[in-house]
Order: sequence, then C-alpha cells, then structure tokens
Amino acid sequence: MTQDLMSIAASRIDYLAQTQNVLAQNIANIDTPGYSPRTPIRFADMLDGSHVSMSLTHPDDLAPAADNTVGSEDATVAERAPDGNAVSLDQELAAVARTQINQQYAVNIYKSYLGMFNTALGPSI
Repeated sequence: MTQDLMSIAASRIDYLAQTQNVLAQNIANIDTPGYSPRTPIRFADMLDGSHVSMSLTHPDDLAPAADNTVGSEDATVAERAPDGNAVSLDQELAAVARTQINQQYAVNIYKSYLGMFNTALGPSI
C-alpha cells in the first residue's frame, strides 16, 4: 500500500508539472487571434483510467513528442476579445498559482513518505 502511495505522489508531481506547461501555453498565446485556452483534465480522471497517456513499452518504440503534455480539453470561455482570443490573464495566473501551491504540497507529501521509509529502515551499517 505504501508503494502505491509513493507512486501516486510521484504521478501527482509529474501531472502538476505538465499542468504548468498547459497553462504556460495558454499565457504564451494571449495575443494569438482566435486562440481558445486549454484546461488540463482532472488528476482523478487520470488515476481512474479515463485518460490514457502514451508510454514506451520497448526500447525501440518511438518516443512521445516533446510537447506531449497532460491531456487537456477546451476551457469554458466566458468572453472573447474582439480578435477572438479567449485567454484571461487573471484566470491563467490564478491557475498557475494554485498549481504551484499543489506542487509544493505534493513534494512535501513525497518527502514525508521518504522520511518514513528512512526511519523504518534505520541507520545503514
């Protein structure tokens, strides 16, 4: 069970890093006419298998594209600029801040798990 917790914590950290990439792409396209922002899929959906990500099963497999980020979908848009752009800088920056807080929380949990393992294993001989 503990190994599963470590795996989930590590997956959450990776998910949050990829979420930051999705949000950064939205911010980078704030002046792109007609651009609609993307929102990452929920972490829970990734855990329950609703989202399948590409993985390597053999050393000769083709690697995923460099921009292979966490699954995303079109964000709900409240309004658009006259040029059709729907990115709200305020909303994107708030999402970046929330993600950063969640990243720090996940890293702290992961560190706590490692500390428990070190305590359980005792000093090395």
